[in-house]
Amino acid sequence: MFTLVGHGWGHGIGMSQYGALGYAEHGFGYKQILGHYFTHTHVGPLSRSATERVLLSSGPAVHFGASAAMTLRDAAGTRKTLAAGKYHLQRGGTPGRLQLVNGATGAVTKRLVAPVRISPGAQPLRLNDSAGIGFAGDHWHGSFRVAISGSSLLCIDLVGIEKYLRGVVPSEMPASWMAPALKAQAVAARSYAVATRNPSGLFDAYADTRSQVYGPIEHEAPASTAAVTSTVHRVVWYGRTVATTFFSSSSGGRTASEQAAWGTSTGQPYLVPVIDRYDAAGGANPYHNWPATTYTPAGLARALGVSGVVGSVAMTIDGPSQRILHLAVTSSGGTSTISGVQAQGRMGLRSNYFRILQRTLAAPGTAVAGHAFTLTGRAWPKPTGGVTLQRRTTATGSWQISVAHVKLGAKGNFSLALAPTADRWYRLVSAGRAVSPTVAVKVRPALTLAVKGGRFRGTMYPALPGQSLVLFKHTASGWVPVETGTAGPKGHAAFTTAPASGTWRLHYDGDATHRRGHSPALVVP
Repeated sequence: MFTLVGHGWGHGIGMSQYGALGYAEHGFGYKQILGHYFTHTHVGPLSRSATERVLLSSGPAVHFGASAAMTLRDAAGTRKTLAAGKYHLQRGGTPGRLQLVNGATGAVTKRLVAPVRISPGAQPLRLNDSAGIGFAGDHWHGSFRVAISGSSLLCIDLVGIEKYLRGVVPSEMPASWMAPALKAQAVAARSYAVATRNPSGLFDAYADTRSQVYGPIEHEAPASTAAVTSTVHRVVWYGRTVATTFFSSSSGGRTASEQAAWGTSTGQPYLVPVIDRYDAAGGANPYHNWPATTYTPAGLARALGVSGVVGSVAMTIDGPSQRILHLAVTSSGGTSTISGVQAQGRMGLRSNYFRILQRTLAAPGTAVAGHAFTLTGRAWPKPTGGVTLQRRTTATGSWQISVAHVKLGAKGNFSLALAPTADRWYRLVSAGRAVSPTVAVKVRPALTLAVKGGRFRGTMYPALPGQSLVLFKHTASGWVPVETGTAGPKGHAAFTTAPASGTWRLHYDGDATHRRGHSPALVVP
């Protein structure tokens, strides 16, 4: 069996949002939080404000409106006042031209030269198309620029960066979180927007996770707006450059570099791995540690996209970030090298901070009470905390410690001699988690039959007083029951049948915790 364990959600570069909450809960201010995640940086003011150009939607038309008059101006300078209501822009019959359609009257204004800008009056603009992560029919700060790109019309929101952040912060972090965390998010989002502006493109940012999530006015919240306002114009500086302040939901306890998270050859000097001691956020972060997922060799092959069944997995791990760089997967179909990022995508994982642990456990299916058998297994890579062997006495009972510290060899292998007196189920546990298959060993009592004092005497181990032991004789038609005795306190049963010449044996029919079985044959001359 292979067990996958992991940590975090997202690329893990820069600020962990749950980590920011954890640091806030431990009394850290927003500047301290940002200073922890972005090495050798400081928070300072921007020299001037800026406008962010955010792509809200892309499609064959742009449907918009407002509850107050608006102004439309095209690239040729044509200016038109639009009464309150609904409208849409669509492509015209001439390349580079648009048509405006009044939703109430159906009136069409033709030959507008793209791009077209719609500016609000006393009320904000409403976009009736799907925007960002699924917002529709909501209001947005700023003006709309409608541009042609291939076969699509782009609706780009031209919004001051401070109002842009009012929609970003509550979309990226719950507004109910502590103020220092919200302020850290506001400054990180502002810095990211400034650092990633794209002056040569049609827009600077997407409204979804390809940049940072931007929500409409309806999505804003007082606490997050206060965080934006109280940090107005503040950004993270690295020297004289505004830092590209990446952030993600959870680092899993250790942040990543760009090289480790994305496989790039270089990265920014302030985006280096750091220990993220409060990423668990006091237990509020459900992604700090993932639930363990188990795979059969064939199931792991399917998950990784390799042929055959997996025999072993060797992991190359980036030391500073603990992210998986490469997997060398040996299967019946050959050996494949898969990057950590590829494995993350193929397996649908939340990050590339994971481990694939090989845990095998094998034992014979049956055993005789008091007779030792060998339990073998392997734990690879060897866990730093070792492994514990647990046992239980029924298929659904509670687990108990059998061997607290299993001694592992250089390759993680081990073997143990065990001699249970009843049925047992075994599994390996590491760091409190079951990490191996459960193996069942069905145990039958040790039965002997002897002649003593001129009579047959049966013995069972362990002693199960009151259990029936049956004396059998072998005949031409097979084994035939002759007499039933009862096991006493020491497991002995006496029989009245005279030990006549022939082949005899003792049989036990089994109970809830022991298999049925019989003794070795006894030949009476």
